[in-house]
Amino acid sequence: MNLILDKWNSPRLTISDLKEDEIPVVQDLYETSQYMNQWDGQSYNPEHIKDCLFNGNLPPGGKLENYRIQTIRNKEDQKIIGILSVYHGYPSTDSVYLEFLYIDKNIQKQGFGQEVIHQFAEVTTALGYKEIRINVAVKNWPALKFWIKSGFNHASGIYGDNEFSETTYANLELVKIL
Repeated sequence: MNLILDKWNSPRLTISDLKEDEIPVVQDLYETSQYMNQWDGQSYNPEHIKDCLFNGNLPPGGKLENYRIQTIRNKEDQKIIGILSVYHGYPSTDSVYLEFLYIDKNIQKQGFGQEVIHQFAEVTTALGYKEIRINVAVKNWPALKFWIKSGFNHASGIYGDNEFSETTYANLELVKIL
């Protein structure tokens, strides 16, 4: 299985594998994304980043060696501004699942997310992947707009509760064909 490199670049960013000593900083950044829980119903995990590094956030039957969690740094000052986690080979060997992408909410809307996705698509295409899949909370309208703008315009399924309410949740799986 071809995996994305442990370090790769876009014009303004460096994306590299998370290191153990970066866990506290990245966990703090992850915690700023908790506003999304109102849309996806997930509960807070104070060990999420550590769990991802050591155990992965794997699909059913997934293997840790196919999972990567990476930091996104601004080349200008080397500050960690985002998180990317990916599973290679799910649901098929020519698919890559972008499990989580988050850019610091204080610097969103500056094109960093689009830049990561553009470069990620180039990197995964070069590795032979045919599609990138993501899972988005149906209630997360800003994310739906972002992903559709990024070329994720094929819906492959909707999962979760069957009825809408404040306490029910559903996710839409979107696909970008490479």
